[in-house]
Amino acid sequence: MKCMVASKLLRRSLTIAAFLVCSTIYSHAIEPERVALPAAAGQGVDRSVRRDLKAGRADDAISLLQQQLSKDPAKAAAHNLLCRVYLQEERWSEAESECARAVELAPGNSAYHQWLGRAYGGAAAHASLASAYILAKKVHAEFETAVRLDPENVSALSDLGEYLVDVPRILGGGAAYAEQISQQLAHLNASRYHELQARIDEKKSDFSGAEQQWKLAIQSSSYPADEWMNLAGFYADRKNFPAMQQAIQNGIAADPAKGKALVLGATLLLQKHQDLQLAEQMLRRYLASRQQSEEAPAFQVYVQLGELLASQGDAADAQREYAAAHALASNYAPARQAPRG
Repeated sequence: MKCMVASKLLRRSLTIAAFLVCSTIYSHAIEPERVALPAAAGQGVDRSVRRDLKAGRADDAISLLQQQLSKDPAKAAAHNLLCRVYLQEERWSEAESECARAVELAPGNSAYHQWLGRAYGGAAAHASLASAYILAKKVHAEFETAVRLDPENVSALSDLGEYLVDVPRILGGGAAYAEQISQQLAHLNASRYHELQARIDEKKSDFSGAEQQWKLAIQSSSYPADEWMNLAGFYADRKNFPAMQQAIQNGIAADPAKGKALVLGATLLLQKHQDLQLAEQMLRRYLASRQQSEEAPAFQVYVQLGELLASQGDAADAQREYAAAHALASNYAPARQAPRG
């Protein structure tokens, strides 16, 4: 019995460890200034690749990066960016290899270690139990290294804190350790601090405290739309669907630019089978906007929309969405394997 429980905990832990790379959207972006390329690293290619990452043009980004690396295989930044494209496409092994190469070439770069931790998390969630345990340890080590190299890397602190909240002690986790990270965040970013405190309170089954922390995260955020969707997720976990839907509506109102919060909210609605019409509208608004982001790649959203339409019996429109995804990311398995008319 203990082994069965441990296995379930480990699987849950690995899913959380990979929370930024295993789902349709990423909760937290790495701060842009912490992943900027040095001046000699090829700024023109960097700008083009970043535009492709934001627009979800995976094939174009991969082509540019492979051309760059064929000329100079030792460009750490190019390996890191290639890893990130592979993470978008859920190509875990290739992402792990590219991120590891970036760290090998630039071992003092905090963000590269953070991305390697994310890549290990993605690989772990899809590995055998024995391999997953080893990879989970690597996730922890890379997040800790990222924080040690840059104690003000807010995104890395958030990753490490969330990992510690959800993993069992056998993997180095625990609320006490997460509290230490929370205190570090308190001096750097109030919204991220409240996010982590909310997760700690949830872990302790202090749901009233967690709800208050999520609301404080909204109040202290410079981009509250995402935080509204996090609060909606909290209500969804409690099966309080009216409150979830109200939080989603508040998030929509707080996101006039139609950014990735729309995808966060739509994903919740789809997962909980609530207001599918609104979910469809939100996905379409995001795809039509100019605020698409690396954390919610367009090709993933096209597949989401295609799956929704297919579930409603609209095969023709679903195929068009799958085709749009395939045109952007021909190696993204869900788009490649979608039914064709």
